[in-house]
Order: sequence, then structure tokens, then C-alpha cells
Amino acid sequence: MKDIIYKNVPIITKRLCIKKITADELILIREETKYEEFYKMTCRPIFKMDKNELEEFYKNMIQKENTVIFSITRIEDGALIGKVSFNDYNPRNNSMELGYYIIPRYRKNGYMSEALTNLFNVLFGIIRINKIYAQTASFNAQSIGLLKKMNFKKDAILRDHHELDGKLYDEYIFSVLYKEWECFKS
Repeated sequence: MKDIIYKNVPIITKRLCIKKITADELILIREETKYEEFYKMTCRPIFKMDKNELEEFYKNMIQKENTVIFSITRIEDGALIGKVSFNDYNPRNNSMELGYYIIPRYRKNGYMSEALTNLFNVLFGIIRINKIYAQTASFNAQSIGLLKKMNFKKDAILRDHHELDGKLYDEYIFSVLYKEWECFKS
């Protein structure tokens, strides 16, 4: 699966280049983002690591068979602006979990929806994945808005699942199916 997906990149759009990510690019994104920002946006533990530990961690992540990760760069200036990952490929139900991140200074420009649209066209149109799902905090209005814009539907609520600053928030699970994406594209 991984090789088939990566065979379809790089993807060049009007504004973006989407390609297989490197460990160095993952480190650059991490260095461009405050620890608190990463910590806020995930319910999973984020560990502080030095550069060598991060490099080893990211190299291992990239090598996982059921994970594909893409960098997003702007064509106009080559700036690395974010990443998209698809994790936990499940061949039984033909699904993957989506993760995405744009460096804060590049947000609110439509870059992520442009990247996702093109990646989804590969996953749904060429790979014929059945479902892409994502998880986000109930307080993350930007992420929820993006998922709804991309035709995702809310599937579930994980109650009191996302701790932030000593308070527990709900976590939402959204998904989009192959048949919904095909209708959405038309």
C-alpha cells in the first residue's frame, strides 16, 4: 500500500508541492512550532526530545509500514509549511487515520484543504481507500471547520478524552467515505 501511494507523488498544485517527507523536514516543522502548540492539538503524549532523539524518532516513524507522511511546501518560495500523515492503515476495512498540521504563520490561506483535496483524490481515486477518519478536540474550531469543508461527518465523541491545562475536553471522531468523496467532488 505504502509504495503504491508514494508512487503517486510528488503532487504539484497551483500553489503547493506535496511529497514524501524526510526526517529533517519533520524536525524543521517541530522547530518552527512551540511545544505548547503541539501539546494543545493532540490528546496523545508529546515528549520533549533533543535533536538526535527527534531524528531517530522520526526516522522510525517514516519507516512504519502502515504510515505515509507528506510534506507541504509552497511553490512560490519553497517554504515548508506543514505536513499530512495517514496512519494505521487497516486492510480489513480499507481505512486510514488522517493527521495534519500547518505551521501557524501559514494558516488561514486554504493550503491544507488544497493539499487534502489532492491527496484524497489519490487515496480515493487511485488506491480506492474506503474511509479516511480523523480525531480532533472539541475546542479546535479550525480543525472541525476544515473537516466539515472536506465533507467529513462526525461519527463519535470520546468524552473527557483531551486534557489541556488541567481541564478535560471531548474529542471528536470524523470520517469521510469513498462514496461520499466521489459525490462531494462532482
